[in-house]
Amino acid sequence: MSSARDQLLLALAQATSQEAAQIKAAETMLKQWETVPDFYITLLDIVYDKTVVQNVRFMGIIYFKNGLDRYWRKTAKNAIRSEEKMQIKSRLLSFMDEEINQLAAQNALLVSKIARSDYPNEWPDLLQNLLSIIHSTLGSQLDAHSALIQKRSLLTLHLVVKALCSRTFGPDRRMLEQIAPELLHNVGIIYVEHVNQLLGLISSGLDNLKMINELETSLLALKCIRRLIVHGFQDISEAHQAKILFELVFDHLQQFYNWRKSMEDGSSPIISLIEAHISLIGKLYIDLQKTHPIPFVLVPRSMDLLKYFWQILINDGSSYEADLSTKSPTFEKILVQGLLLLKGIIKKSAYNQNPRGLDKSKVTDAYSRVDTEFLTPDFVKICAETLISRFLVLMKSDLKMWEEDPEGWVNHLEDDHWEYQIRPCSEKLFMDLLSQYRQILSPLLIQMLRSVSSITEGKDLLLKDAVYSAVGLGAHALYDEFEFDDFLIHHLIMEAGNRNLSFKIIRRRIGWLIGQWISVKISKGVRSKVYEVMLHLMDPSEDLSAIIDEWDFEAISFAPYLESSITILTRMVGEVEQFDSRTKILNCLSLIVERMKDQIAPFAQQITTLLPPLWQASQGEHWFKPSILVILTKLVTALKEQSSNLQEFIIPLLQFNLNPNTEEHVYLSDDALDLWQAILQNTVECTPLLFSLVPTAISLLEFGSELLKKVLQVLESYIILVPEMLMQAYAHSILDVFTRLLGDLKVEACTAIVHVIDIILQACSIQFIGDFLITTGLLWKLLNILFEAEKHPFNIVSYISVFARIVVIDPTYFLRFIDVAVQKFNLPSLLEKVLDIWLERFDNIGHPKQRKLNAMAFTTLISTNNPVILVRLPQFINILCDVLSEIKEIGGGDALVYWQEDPRDNTEFENDEETAETKRRRLLLQRDPVHNTNMIQYIRQKLAECESLNGGPDVFRQLYINGIDPSLLDQLYGFLS
Repeated sequence: MSSARDQLLLALAQATSQEAAQIKAAETMLKQWETVPDFYITLLDIVYDKTVVQNVRFMGIIYFKNGLDRYWRKTAKNAIRSEEKMQIKSRLLSFMDEEINQLAAQNALLVSKIARSDYPNEWPDLLQNLLSIIHSTLGSQLDAHSALIQKRSLLTLHLVVKALCSRTFGPDRRMLEQIAPELLHNVGIIYVEHVNQLLGLISSGLDNLKMINELETSLLALKCIRRLIVHGFQDISEAHQAKILFELVFDHLQQFYNWRKSMEDGSSPIISLIEAHISLIGKLYIDLQKTHPIPFVLVPRSMDLLKYFWQILINDGSSYEADLSTKSPTFEKILVQGLLLLKGIIKKSAYNQNPRGLDKSKVTDAYSRVDTEFLTPDFVKICAETLISRFLVLMKSDLKMWEEDPEGWVNHLEDDHWEYQIRPCSEKLFMDLLSQYRQILSPLLIQMLRSVSSITEGKDLLLKDAVYSAVGLGAHALYDEFEFDDFLIHHLIMEAGNRNLSFKIIRRRIGWLIGQWISVKISKGVRSKVYEVMLHLMDPSEDLSAIIDEWDFEAISFAPYLESSITILTRMVGEVEQFDSRTKILNCLSLIVERMKDQIAPFAQQITTLLPPLWQASQGEHWFKPSILVILTKLVTALKEQSSNLQEFIIPLLQFNLNPNTEEHVYLSDDALDLWQAILQNTVECTPLLFSLVPTAISLLEFGSELLKKVLQVLESYIILVPEMLMQAYAHSILDVFTRLLGDLKVEACTAIVHVIDIILQACSIQFIGDFLITTGLLWKLLNILFEAEKHPFNIVSYISVFARIVVIDPTYFLRFIDVAVQKFNLPSLLEKVLDIWLERFDNIGHPKQRKLNAMAFTTLISTNNPVILVRLPQFINILCDVLSEIKEIGGGDALVYWQEDPRDNTEFENDEETAETKRRRLLLQRDPVHNTNMIQYIRQKLAECESLNGGPDVFRQLYINGIDPSLLDQLYGFLS
């Protein structure tokens, strides 16, 4: 019989086969073996056997990595035994001479995964062993084998350090800080050694293979250095080794960059490795500045570093556009890195983050150093001018793309990738610069605006566009310095009328500029001018949203322009081709509908006519269809009762989008439910078409998904709209689903279901739904949960309130149910048990409305004259006194505290706009005994009924009252009087 190793080797070989049957059989066997002891150490043995076929070894290490994720943790089911773990860890570091890069990388990843969970407690010697391997390879002359071991061990160390850096808890962070100095020292030696050898090769003559080896090794060492400096020290300005490497790497950056600039463009391993060094060094400084802003500033040569990047921006930024088409992306990347470093140093709010152990005086020193050595007033002005005149200017490639694909270009501009592109990053930098140095830059910016205001043609239009862009970006900073109303009236309106083809750059910028200032400083008196200009400029590249979605928008001011805006937008949505553009136009229409409310009614047909063709054209564009549902929702909300005309179009959409068997269900169900809810809230009658959707709501309840709350809101709206009609058709189905869901869901979901049950009890007579409450098992389920109160501590109060509502409505029904339950559970003392649990849990009820409901239930039970109930009269009276002391009711029995937000409520009753459903809810509340019954009078009435049933006040007093604490009785009579 073959050994376990041979069987495993055969299974792995079959797993790499091209035949499906063999692959399936192998996967089945491997799945069975993965929990067998010594499976993973045997797997590792096969992976490390260089005589095994490469594909089989790679398959083995993938299976090992997957098993590691599932079974390495001690708490995992079928976890790997500790003895096997020790064997595995002892073997992992012996794989440093693997020649196949993919296998070596996977092995390094395995070590890092285990290190993240086991270091230092379960694998204390990991780093020392790694360093020992690295030390064994140090020397002036490395043979190929030693060089390979050094690379593999550095890669492993890099991934281990990266894994340890991801552990952010305090003890883990302190542990990293303890080991970082030694690691940095050792890795720094290797880095410096290989960079020096590389520089020697450059000066003495090219040896490409040798240079590639040096570059590869130094890059791995640099990756370790980056992680260790950024995450391994609290204050690098006090860490000698970190400061040395900070300065040394800066020197190397300059050498690498100059070397790369001297080389011809092309693709070669050396060029790729040099560019990788340049990019990685930039990342090191950016990460360091983000993580340690104060120590970064205080490192001796940090200001020289910033000035160097600024010189790159000045020297190479002037030709970056021409270079982009021919040069490597690294040149654009280093420009962006320079901008990011400047942004970090300018945004001084980061300096106020006071890390643990950092002296506050260092913050003051950092401010002083930045202001005196770098961000001087002259530099701030030069920086702003450079950003505007060089980096905010549209490039030829922008103009070409605008010409060839206007929609795509505009949509590209709106992508939020500013950390990777020069102009968007420059915009962010300029905004921070203007915010920090408003007094210095505001006059400069206004002067630049005046100097370009007369430009009407030629290349200088690009500069004018850049200045307008700067004025828009700085709107909040220029608020007190610039009269935008005058500029709008005397310049922008006239320029917007310039139809010269070359002036389209400025026309587009004018619309954007107005959008930036509309919420900052445009007076109401010139809003009409704004609307005229924006409608005049409207094309697919413009967006009305900014002037609609702002704080001071007034529907009455926009009303004269409503028809024009609807006409233009509905025409444009048919003209554009890209769905991004259509989405933007639909969102703008949605805003207009939402803001104009019922004034949109004359144009509803015009808008809805657009939507069916758009829906048909968007097959497969699942992210576009929600825009159609959103605008329909807002249209229904705006039209209120008039929205019933839209139901024939909307309801088939809802049926399709809410069908769990369709692909659209995943993407559109949330917005579809909002639309459904809006229809129900605003309709005055339940049409057969609208009622036909009810089975869909019931089927969605079955899923019990994250949509449950919205589905319950929809169902509640149906109950309030047509309670008898709904329950006559679907009472059993609805209550049956509730029965199955209760108790098994989260607290919020169970509470929401109970709230809907409460609405059903208020809206429908108990004679009509009483049988369904029992036959569906709902009351049995609630009774069982009541007996297991300790398992449902947070929901039990809600469940009790269902019984309270039933008692207030019909106490006889409640007692009949208890009698039936006595037979079912064979518990003669069932009523006593229910009452004891109920009384015990009363103090957990918090909302005044629910406390009154339960108190009314107790009062109602007293009037039944049931001896089991009357024995507990002292507890009932104690609760009644508590409730009466908490509330101050008006004559009809209502009180303000009953209208406070109820955490059980799914629905916002107090809306800004009254809907048809709001009126229905108000009527329902007016019928609620909690709101229309005076508690004092109710107690008097029920006590009198009980006295009468017991032969009068004297007999009742003798039987039940005399044994009650006199002080408690005095308190009750005090309230009743």
